[in-house]
Amino acid sequence: MKSLIIIFNFLAALQFVTAQTPEMSSTNEGFNLTIQVTNIESNQGEVYIGLYDSEGNWLKENMKGTVAEIKNLKCSTVLENIPAGTYAISIYHDQNSNKDLDTGWFGIPSEPYACSRGAKGRFGPPKWKDAVFEVKDNKTIEIKF
Repeated sequence: MKSLIIIFNFLAALQFVTAQTPEMSSTNEGFNLTIQVTNIESNQGEVYIGLYDSEGNWLKENMKGTVAEIKNLKCSTVLENIPAGTYAISIYHDQNSNKDLDTGWFGIPSEPYACSRGAKGRFGPPKWKDAVFEVKDNKTIEIKF
């Protein structure tokens, strides 16, 4: 039962990505973070991307969120003005464009999802320490489904 609650919380956090809109600063105070998503199953739908800036916010409240269009089974987006620091990314493929991460039995996702550094959860969501990376200059992160 505890693992179901953890999975539910993880799914709720991924849903939160849809509520966020991209934020662009008018000043150049940070770096560009390019996110390339590959190994997408189809060109249908969109990919929702959430950038998290702390372990406390991980899968609860993203710092920035965006939606990327899929072309040729991949997509790419640039988040601008990201301050130097420690971050993690979670994504999901909204295959049917309903703006939700669809789930099946016991709240298990029926649409693909992934995290930075290939982080995987075991009986629950991936851990911050497994998904975290540093931004010190312009950076490109590749995430594979």
